[in-house]
Parts: sequence; structure tokens; C-alpha cells
Amino acid sequence: MLEEGYKMNEGLPAFEDIMVVKDLKMHFPVTAGLLKRTVGHVKAVDGVSFTIKRGQILGVVGESGSGKSTLGNCVLGLLDYTSGEIYYEGQELKGIPRKAMKRLRNRLQAISQDPFSSMDPRMDIAAIVTEGLSIHDMVKGKKEKEEIAARMLEMVGINPTFMHRFPHEFSGGQRQRISIARTLALQPNFIVCDEIVSALDVSIQAQIVNLMEKLQN
Repeated sequence: MLEEGYKMNEGLPAFEDIMVVKDLKMHFPVTAGLLKRTVGHVKAVDGVSFTIKRGQILGVVGESGSGKSTLGNCVLGLLDYTSGEIYYEGQELKGIPRKAMKRLRNRLQAISQDPFSSMDPRMDIAAIVTEGLSIHDMVKGKKEKEEIAARMLEMVGINPTFMHRFPHEFSGGQRQRISIARTLALQPNFIVCDEIVSALDVSIQAQIVNLMEKLQN
């Protein structure tokens, strides 16, 4: 349940602009001394603005440490940014109460750049793909989870009969496909891809990029 007096945009027409960012700034304090006094700031994101329309892909280019991941985390509502405005489907994220933000989590999702450390080695693939669904109480029962896992794995080119295998039994490229399946299982409206091919061989990178273009279409 949402907090009393707070209403989401549910039931309203979908916004053409799914994400609007205006003059976003994320400055991290630099402290020194025993009292940890602030002596400066690291400007990870400093005055970034953009608009993403539904169905559009936006690429953010920059060297390592330039603030790309920080920008993505701000857009996902994972960081309390310093200043600026972020609107998801017309609703400013900064004004959303914590309980209501939790309901948005399945709509705003991310795919990690590291397909090796982002999976629990003790969980089989079916459990990994449906983990988010379980957290958000979107499925009930083992049978339904397996049906969804099979459908998602097939969508990303992984044999559904492998769903009870464990992460160490798959290659890096296959693990990244599984990561994509896990994200898609929640049926998000907006996905942040944080350098999702950087940890993969060049030949596998092309496969993942082609897969993402296919899914976009």
C-alpha cells in the first residue's frame, strides 16, 4: 500500500518521455582530519541533462571514473543526489516516499557489468532469474517460477533445460544473458545497462549487443 495521501501515475496514459533528467549534480564530500571535516567535493556528476523517450536507447560515454555508474544509480533512485531533477513518467523521483519507491523497483531495473560476481553461486539459474519476482511477491509457487524462468531463458538464447544448473557451469557470455533474463523477468519499463559487455571477450560482446537490439525491437 502507498502512503496515505500519495498517488502514483497508475491508470494514466503512458508518457512519451519516460525519463527526464535536468541539471543533475551528485557531489561526494571529501573529509580530512580527526573530525572528518569536509575540505572539498568530488563532482561525480555535474550538471547533466537529457531526455529518453519510450523505446529509445541512450549511450553515455566517458572514461573510467567519470561518473557513469553514479549517474545510473541516481536515475534508478539508489542515490540521494545533490541537486537537479529526475522525472520518471512525469513523477519526480526525489519526492517519492520510500514505500512508494519500493513499488517502482520492478519498473526501474539495471543489468550489471560483472556477470561473475552478480550471481549467488549457491542458487540455480531458475532461482536467480526469478529472484526479483519473489522479492516483489509477483509469483507464487515453484511451478510458476519455473515457467517464467524457462520463458525468459529462451528469450535470451539459453536452453531452458539448463535452469537447474549453477552459475559456474556457464561461460561469461551465457552468464550475462542470464543476467539480462533476470532483469527482463520483472518486465521493467526502463533499464540501466552498466557497461554490460566490458567483462566479456570481443566476440561475445557483439552477441550481447545484438541480443539487446533484438529485445529493444
